[in-house]
Amino acid sequence: MIEQQVMAFVWGVCLLTSGWMTFAEASVPENLNKSIDELKTYYIKDDRELHNANPIFLRALKDIKVNLEQSEQKLLMSIIMDTYSRIFIRMQNESQDKSMKERLEHVQEHLKNLQDNYFPGKSAELKTYAETFWAIKENDPIVQHKALFELKRVYREATQLRNMNNKDRRRRQAKSIRRQKS
Repeated sequence: MIEQQVMAFVWGVCLLTSGWMTFAEASVPENLNKSIDELKTYYIKDDRELHNANPIFLRALKDIKVNLEQSEQKLLMSIIMDTYSRIFIRMQNESQDKSMKERLEHVQEHLKNLQDNYFPGKSAELKTYAETFWAIKENDPIVQHKALFELKRVYREATQLRNMNNKDRRRRQAKSIRRQKS
């Protein structure tokens, strides 16, 4: 009984958001849409695993719109596109089905084209920096000592960057106020 209620709730949420999903799918080219649907049919056998309230990218996408500046949104979207590419390359390497390999390659081509045309920049270089920082061993005494040694300089740089962002934000606010008055 409880499983039926949970499923009814999930389907209700799906129906409520179907308008948003229809809009989102409208921007997906038809041939790409078909490839994605075929991949989903082939790979997704158990629908329950998809509705465990732990999305991979969707929560971040929601937070992106609210919490990040446009340049940061583009950078994060580029990183998400890279992640999709790695996932699909792994799936392609592991697949024995030639048509699914072709579909995965087709989807990757579209993602690469989207990333190249709409999210260009230094995302690969920034990703390398991020991976380097994530790999730092915080318990290493040498790392701790170097971090302390560099802290004042890093702090000054961060403060300068924050001040530049505040100046830009004030300029944008002043422009919007002037437009509202006119």
